[in-house]
Amino acid sequence: MKKLHLALLLTISTLSVKANFKSDTTIVEFTDKAVKKRVTVYTSSKRDFDLPKILDLENVLKSVGVDSLERKKTIVLAGTYGSIQDTILVMARDGRNIKIILRDPKEMTARQDTFRSDKDDHWSRENRVYNEENQDDDSDENNRETNKKKSSSGRFFSRSDFGLYVGLNNWAKGSTVGSSLHTWGSRYVALSFQRNITLINGKQVDLALTYGPEVAWNNFMLEENNVVQMLGKQVFFRDFGQNLSKSKLVVPMLNLPMMLNFGFEEAKFRIGLGGYIGYRIGGYSKLKYEGGKKEKFKGNYGLEDFRYGIAAELGKRKGATLFVRYDLNQVFKVEQTNAKGLQSWSIGLRL
Repeated sequence: MKKLHLALLLTISTLSVKANFKSDTTIVEFTDKAVKKRVTVYTSSKRDFDLPKILDLENVLKSVGVDSLERKKTIVLAGTYGSIQDTILVMARDGRNIKIILRDPKEMTARQDTFRSDKDDHWSRENRVYNEENQDDDSDENNRETNKKKSSSGRFFSRSDFGLYVGLNNWAKGSTVGSSLHTWGSRYVALSFQRNITLINGKQVDLALTYGPEVAWNNFMLEENNVVQMLGKQVFFRDFGQNLSKSKLVVPMLNLPMMLNFGFEEAKFRIGLGGYIGYRIGGYSKLKYEGGKKEKFKGNYGLEDFRYGIAAELGKRKGATLFVRYDLNQVFKVEQTNAKGLQSWSIGLRL
């Protein structure tokens, strides 16, 4: 009889323990800056888990045993819900139900992170001490973690890229007779190979030094029937004496631009300021007659061998970028008395 009573007592005790075990609940409450909400996670504590050092929804769900796919879905839902208080139910890998409550983000500054476990008061106290003593450290750690994530996911500027510059060019100064250009016919084209060295990888702004060689072509399309010619050692702009479809001076250059680029993370916008130097690698004039016949005449045409100027670019992080360039020296050598004061500028898009 005593053995029966003892067995019955053990059975009742076991059932009681199991019931209390199932009712054990761990509550973690924190502010998730990514989804901009106050988050409370309720989970049954069937097993111990380590509280993550960085408290955000991703890390907490991972700690309590939620797989990556469910975590991603939950974070998307948490970020898109717009009501003052929402509830999301998630299932852990071992079948436990986890409840997540999202509150008004106005509570972010009014409440601190809290942790509570119905299962083990010692665990709860230990983590509350950690929270109170290390709030400032957590803030710094969060900032470091944000920067780390930003770096690991890629800087604002790629390490290298290729660009195609397409635009218009013209003379900025000078009143040489016969040197007027067609606005839409005078084109600038360049192939650019750039290297970007990130100097500052900030939370809001990145700063990069951009440089690299490019091959460029200035196409100066003359108006009416004017042509450019060399007579002796002097260059002249004069009327050709017959109708022409095209008359242009082409100046190929090997340039080295160097710019400081500012990338604004939130706006996905960048601004570049700098300059360039270039060396002329040829020169020729090209005529196209009304009947379709073409002629090409190579020569230096009294052109400066070296060019230098200032440049600016602005646009979105990805996509076409507006560029402007302005030569600080003249296109022709100073001894060319018939082409004084002609300075080149270009404007267009970098693709």
